[in-house]
Amino acid sequence: MGKPRKVYSGWWKDDKKSGYGIQFFGPKEYYEGEWCGNQRSGWGRMYYSNGDIYEGQWLNNKPHGEGMLRQKNGNRYEGCWRRGMKNGSGRFFHLDHGQLFEGFWVDDVAKCGTMIDFGRDEAPEPTQFPIPKVGSTQQSPVATPERQNTAPPQPHPAWPGPAQPSPAQPGNRQVLFSVRASPWRLAAAHKADSTSKVGSTPKAGSPGLPCSSIQPLTASLQIKILDPDGVLEEALAMFKKTEED
Repeated sequence: MGKPRKVYSGWWKDDKKSGYGIQFFGPKEYYEGEWCGNQRSGWGRMYYSNGDIYEGQWLNNKPHGEGMLRQKNGNRYEGCWRRGMKNGSGRFFHLDHGQLFEGFWVDDVAKCGTMIDFGRDEAPEPTQFPIPKVGSTQQSPVATPERQNTAPPQPHPAWPGPAQPSPAQPGNRQVLFSVRASPWRLAAAHKADSTSKVGSTPKAGSPGLPCSSIQPLTASLQIKILDPDGVLEEALAMFKKTEED
C-alpha cells in the first residue's frame, strides 16, 4: 500500500520469534506474550477482532493449559484448555443472565455440571425465574403415598393401630409412616351384611368387620412426608387423634 505496516515487535532467536513479543494480525487483532520457534507458546494475551480476549497459557499457537476467555458482552470462561478448546474443569459466568455454570468440558461442549444464580439482580437480561436452592425451607411439604398391594385401602371408622415412623437418618427430614392391613380381608368386609355394626360378633365364616373385637382388619398405607417446616408434629397429632377416635 506504499507504507510500512507493523507486523511483529519483540525478541528473536535463530531468525525466529522467541521470548516476549507482540504480533499484529489486524487493526484490532493482536497477540502479546511469549513465543517459541515462531509459535505462541507460554503465557500470552490475545485480542480478537470481535472484542473477545483470551489470557492464559499457549502451546503451538493454540490456547493450552489454564486460561480465561472474556467475551465482548462480559461473559467469561475460566478453566482448562486443550488444543484451543475448552477441555476439563472450568466455570462459565453468564453475567448477561446472572448465572454461573461450573462443570466439565470436552472439546468446547459442557458435558456435566451445576448451574446456579450469580449476580442475577444486576444482570442486564436476567432469567425469568430464579433457580431454587437445594434443601430450601421455602419449598412446600410433599406427601407421596406408596401402595404395596394391588387393592387400594378403603376408609375405616378408625385406624386399627398406631402409626409407626421409620428410623430417622441423620440429616434426613423425610419420615415414613406405615399402617398395615390385609387388603383381601378389607374387600371381604364390604361384602358383609350392611346391618352389622362395628364391634359386633361376625357371622359364621365372615372375615370380620373393621375394628371388630373378634377379627380386626388392618389397612395398608405408607406415606412419605418431607418435613422442612415442622409438619411432622401435626402429622403425628393427626394419627394419634384418629387412633383415639
